Amino acid sequence: MTAATRTGIGAAAADPAVPRAAGDTTGGPDSAAGPVSRMIWTLTPAAPRNRHRPADAPRSERTLAGRRIVVVGGTGDAAGHVRAELRERGADVLPAEALPAGGGATLDAVVDLTLAERFAADDPGRWREPFLRTLAVLRGCYDAWSAETTAGRLTYLAVTYLGGGMGYHPDDDIAQPLGGLWAGLAKTLHREFPNCAARVLDIALADAGRLPGLVADELCRTGLTEIGHRDGRRWTLTPEAVPPGPPAVSWGPDDTLLVSGGGRGIGMALARAMAAEFGMRVVVTGRAPLPDERTWPELTPEALRERRAALWAEHAGGRPVAEIRRAIARESATWEVVGNLLSARDAGLRVDYLPCDFTDAGQVRALVARLPGLTAVVHNAGVDHPARLPRKSDDVAVSVVKTKVDSFTHLLDAVRDRRLKVFCTVGSLTGRLGGMVGQFDYAAANECLARLGHWATRQVPFPVMTLAWPTWARLGLIANFEASLRYMTALDVDAGLRHWRAELLAGSRGEVTFVGRLGRALDPEQASSYPMPPCLPGFADTHPKVFHLGEPRLYRAGDRLDSVVGFDAAKTPALGDFTVGGVPALPVGLLLENAVRGAEWVLPEELAEPVPPTVEELSVPWPLLCADEAGRVTLSREMRGEWRDGAWVVSVTFERRTGAPRTARLRLAFGTRPVDGPGGPRLPRAPAPPAQGTAARPAGALLSGAPAPEWRGLAIPLASWRPEGAHRVTAEVDECRPGDLWAVPRPPRCAVPVAAIENLVRAVVSPPPAGLRTVPHPLVISRITMHGARADRVRIAGDPVLGVWHVRDAGTDAPVALIQGLGGHRREPSVP
Repeated sequence: MTAATRTGIGAAAADPAVPRAAGDTTGGPDSAAGPVSRMIWTLTPAAPRNRHRPADAPRSERTLAGRRIVVVGGTGDAAGHVRAELRERGADVLPAEALPAGGGATLDAVVDLTLAERFAADDPGRWREPFLRTLAVLRGCYDAWSAETTAGRLTYLAVTYLGGGMGYHPDDDIAQPLGGLWAGLAKTLHREFPNCAARVLDIALADAGRLPGLVADELCRTGLTEIGHRDGRRWTLTPEAVPPGPPAVSWGPDDTLLVSGGGRGIGMALARAMAAEFGMRVVVTGRAPLPDERTWPELTPEALRERRAALWAEHAGGRPVAEIRRAIARESATWEVVGNLLSARDAGLRVDYLPCDFTDAGQVRALVARLPGLTAVVHNAGVDHPARLPRKSDDVAVSVVKTKVDSFTHLLDAVRDRRLKVFCTVGSLTGRLGGMVGQFDYAAANECLARLGHWATRQVPFPVMTLAWPTWARLGLIANFEASLRYMTALDVDAGLRHWRAELLAGSRGEVTFVGRLGRALDPEQASSYPMPPCLPGFADTHPKVFHLGEPRLYRAGDRLDSVVGFDAAKTPALGDFTVGGVPALPVGLLLENAVRGAEWVLPEELAEPVPPTVEELSVPWPLLCADEAGRVTLSREMRGEWRDGAWVVSVTFERRTGAPRTARLRLAFGTRPVDGPGGPRLPRAPAPPAQGTAARPAGALLSGAPAPEWRGLAIPLASWRPEGAHRVTAEVDECRPGDLWAVPRPPRCAVPVAAIENLVRAVVSPPPAGLRTVPHPLVISRITMHGARADRVRIAGDPVLGVWHVRDAGTDAPVALIQGLGGHRREPSVP
């Protein structure tokens, strides 16, 4: 009888070095899994503005005048000085004790001075009181802050004391690594409060005298979340793709590896892999002792089902449902650990189990004393109980944090005199980038773990590494695997074990992150908070969306986004390439591109993977596109989303912020791919084309003296039209290159066929042979159906009378777009 037959869980994979958990389908490529990049974070100067967006002039520094602020944490003197500085700058500073209970506090900002004292390794639980005080203040703000839709009003600023370089500068005095708790919490707050700007300010403990001015200055700034102040400069952390070092550590049968919490999940997966490849002894652990080994053969799937039924039967006798569920979870976990151990023994692996509660320093010391040949430690223990802040008790939050944080300190203290080859902690990207909804305590614990690792590497002679993982494909703590994929692609189990093996062989030090392709759950606040280098997986898909975000003014997830978007000639060469009435102007195609990318921010969670949107009723007045005297086009963009006939429709308007009121309008309809069942994409029905032989409604009226659009052909290639028969004309043209449209270090690719659209518009508005200029005002396009294909060169063919145009890849003939309702009143098209 195999282990799989005995329990149905913990069975060995085909390759014993690459195990799989029950229900895991990652032995081969998993449709939910994808490649990850190994990243390290480097200390870099913080740029004052985002240099990779088309314009940043609308971004202005905030004022503190009239802002309602509460200051918590820190020492009494430091907090008093910060309050005095904020009042001097016009803020209304309230005492934390005056906040009303029940979540109705109407604050604009919380300044959290956290734990402003040097870390004492013999008192690792010093975080409890100040951390729970922070949670109490945030609960007091919850109702008001979670309902806030105005972007830019709310701020949570936490201060940490790692030396001003977040622990990454070689001269940083890492005085208080427990500050990582507040850093991880801050980076997840946007999941609770979508319009709260989270800031983490790092200084040296010795620079506390500068704190009042630094806090006030950072409250007035927008942009990156993590900022350090040292050597008279502002710093941030930027990811860089770096391969692991060459093998520097040897492993063999004489080694003993201790894995905290390794009886299940990724801990057991690593234990099997290391025991199989190197023949070493691996000791996995759990909090509870296991049943007598003589009973293990009896722990069959049938026995587990009977045990569950017996527990549920106790409900009739009055036992609460919640208590029964907890008992079933404990029993199931025990069955799983036993099944894993039996499976390992069947494979001939030296995997043992010892009970230990790592939050108890005495138990940890006793366990380590039982392992005289210990040469490596993997701190893998962790718990996660996702729930939004009002529904999460202090006891649950403390349990989540202490399992990671206190256990780390107990383990390090117990082994600091051992000659270890490596000390590895299992972290999470929830700490580095922020967690999912309800994971603010889990993110806090993991970020603290990484910062404790920075501190520890200066305390002990052996390498200390923190590996920050994304979700493993159907393996580990994740409670809702499908939901996690909205945030980032999962890590294939086989690939994860290969990465882990490489780090243990290299004896890596410091924080190493493994980043997958970013998902659709990115929100505007998060997008504005982190540098986004091209090495990030999925950069090509995510960067255009961030590039066209603008400055958010109002945001409601899956519903609405109002932003100010700007374009200037210095960063948008097409502003000089295209003119209206001789004035530099924004091409219609780029306005449409900005709308399409902007609409991606208001797609609802329940929308299946969207197909390219269909543009409906685009109407653009020419003066709206004109630049001002400074060579800028600055527009207010409003987007509203709603369900219509099975499609998500986003209504978009652009308005000028200055001058005469002008408004452009359009709708974007996103079809969906059904999750289950046939039928293909669901799209709203297309309007019937004009009857053959009748002219389409003219795109505009004849206006004498109307502004005349002109194209120079430098940034946007110009096509030469050829007649084909009585009513059809064709042209071929190269599509725009990103570097010709945007003069920025990382120009984004376009979703819209800009060159095709511009050449069609040019054909419609150019003068006929008689010389009479006819300019549609406003320009109207009834419908643009985009098919998703991208082409370097396109062929355009259509009937200018009917106003129906087909755009196809000139090389493959794949459909790129169908454009309807763009035509002229005359029979013969102009040939520009």
